[in-house]
Amino acid sequence: MTMREQEYAMTMLLMMTTMNAFLGVLMVAEIIPIEYGMSLALFAMCGMIWKCKRDLMGNVRLWENPKQYRDRMSK
Repeated sequence: MTMREQEYAMTMLLMMTTMNAFLGVLMVAEIIPIEYGMSLALFAMCGMIWKCKRDLMGNVRLWENPKQYRDRMSK
């Protein structure tokens, strides 16, 4: 992993943390309901994770089927 990729991943984590803190303040201040805030936080984090994975890894799957596993282990 290059330094640029580490910076990108760290920036994404900081953005997630900031967004969750902001949503937490809005929920505690009762500006938005808890259900909306938690749902928004979940969907936003999933979107950020998906985007970060796509940007850093491309279309690589995070798992392999049994045939691929056996082929990789036999080499």
